[in-house]
Amino acid sequence: MKKLLLGTLGLLALTLAGCSNNQLTTKKTSYHPTALTAVVKGNASAKRVTYQIDQGQKQSVKVHSGAYFFQVPAATKDQTVKITAGHAQKTITVKKVQALGTYKTLAAKYNQMVVASYLPTKVQKQLQDAQKTQAATKKKLTALAKTDPAAAAAAMQQQQAAAKQLQTQMATAKKKAKDQLLPTTTKDGVKNLTATKYTTVRANVQDGKLMGLAMITPTKQMKTKTGQKQFGTTFALLGTTLKAKPKYVINKFEKVLKDAKKKSTSTTTKTIESNGIRFNTGFSTDDLYIYMTK
Repeated sequence: MKKLLLGTLGLLALTLAGCSNNQLTTKKTSYHPTALTAVVKGNASAKRVTYQIDQGQKQSVKVHSGAYFFQVPAATKDQTVKITAGHAQKTITVKKVQALGTYKTLAAKYNQMVVASYLPTKVQKQLQDAQKTQAATKKKLTALAKTDPAAAAAAMQQQQAAAKQLQTQMATAKKKAKDQLLPTTTKDGVKNLTATKYTTVRANVQDGKLMGLAMITPTKQMKTKTGQKQFGTTFALLGTTLKAKPKYVINKFEKVLKDAKKKSTSTTTKTIESNGIRFNTGFSTDDLYIYMTK
């Protein structure tokens, strides 16, 4: 009887140990992305936790002091995430969000403005005026060709010479801006698109859609005139690309920055909205983060 009792207790201990090794919890059953991703957190007694997003490739993370976390990039559809630790399983949902637009289109628009920012102010104005009057000028030349072909030909040659000169200036500006230009295409995922000592532009792209942008600037650069200028220019161009109102956001941001300096905590987060675009700002001891989403 004593041997039987000891055996039963030993089996029970092993069973309980097995159960504890399979412990798995999540903070929520449904997550909504903030910034570029949804951060999934929980506790597990296993050494690693494995997760799978919508039948995709399985990934795993280490468990530290009984806790784990991983990030799920935001997408335009609800995502089902299966989490496994030992024999324990959990299923959670990451809710869909609205995309900022098509990545290829927004990248082309942004790059065009970046290159233009390196042109002399006078040339920028000439380019803007030419774009506004392009249709009217073409119509005028067509009419002139019917009444005075020679004058129309001379005007056409003058336009072609001006266009050639502008192309040369554009090529020079593009070389200067090369480190700040976004790639014309990019694979799905969260990744840095540009990285300079002044600013880093990070994006989440899913199925060719731009889900969110992050602009990261070292706080030490914000203390220099060049750093402030680069920050302001990049921020304004990204905001304009997304059809927000950069001046309004900058004014709000300056207040957020002042409030952040008054607080003793190293990290604060504030949200600014403009024309349907949300700007979430965050401060750490080393960097300033601005996340742009819808």
